[in-house]
Amino acid sequence: MTMALHSLLFAQDPLVVSLVIEVLKGLDIEVTHCPMAAEAIQKLAAQKFDAIVVDNSDARGAVTVLSAAKSLPSCENSIGVVLATSRNSIGLADGARSHMVLYRPLSADRLHNGIRSALKLRSEDEEARESQRTNINIPASLKGAGLDETLGFIVNLSVGGAALQVVQSIPSSSIQRVEFLLPGIDENLSAAVELVWRNVEGQVGVRFVGMSAAFTETLEKWLENPKLAQKASKASA
Repeated sequence: MTMALHSLLFAQDPLVVSLVIEVLKGLDIEVTHCPMAAEAIQKLAAQKFDAIVVDNSDARGAVTVLSAAKSLPSCENSIGVVLATSRNSIGLADGARSHMVLYRPLSADRLHNGIRSALKLRSEDEEARESQRTNINIPASLKGAGLDETLGFIVNLSVGGAALQVVQSIPSSSIQRVEFLLPGIDENLSAAVELVWRNVEGQVGVRFVGMSAAFTETLEKWLENPKLAQKASKASA
């Protein structure tokens, strides 16, 4: 059966290559692997790709590939995903205007959720497969080690996690807890979070971890309430 989506992978590390190929194929995404930047650019010029995944272990090569993609008509609708070696090594990748950064340590689950989220950011018509989601615009308090309480806004919410617009420039990795008040529910919700992705538009994606049964039940009931979800969605427009 022919796969519907196509991706290009620029990476040299055999372990990274093997993991990414396994995850992408699990998402029904065909993979073209190029260990050299020049080869990757040739492939980009000759074929359309839905996703361009680059390993920032070779930062110069990663930026070269993503920068070339920006100027190619065939890559106009491609998403760029950077596999960052550390949270201090993404400056060059950001300069290439990648759409998303996924941090090490890499795992199949992190890659799966991050790349799927990246594709959804560029395709509003793709239906959420695992959990009910709603686009909203509600303030959230962001907390973490060495981080003063910071204001952000939840722009997309599901039982498993949220996408947030961060108001001020802070290290995304410092966000460890999110607190927010759902419209129509007079109860402050708080959850520890794990960073999953970040893009250059100031948005971050987090997964809720260690949630209490009460937190999950409250969130599920709110998401299942059409009136509340519709009200929140209108507020985000």
